Amino acid sequence: MDNKKHQEVILKAKIEIGPEPIYTMRNGGLGMTLWVDAGENEELAKKLRKKIPSIFYGFRTLVIHSSPRDYKENLTY
Repeated sequence: MDNKKHQEVILKAKIEIGPEPIYTMRNGGLGMTLWVDAGENEELAKKLRKKIPSIFYGFRTLVIHSSPRDYKENLTY
């Protein structure tokens, strides 16, 4: 797939799903995947997982979010 097709899918996602998350296309183990990044908003990620189909315009989808962590507490030596 070319970059134009990827941009079209991202635009459709912004229109159909919403502009809040960050959308990217990445190549993974199962082919090109639409990554939907909800940032640090866990509640948004939960809503998106219910809303977004596992296949979106022929591409697999993956909804992610990051949680703020105190890395000093999680360090192991």
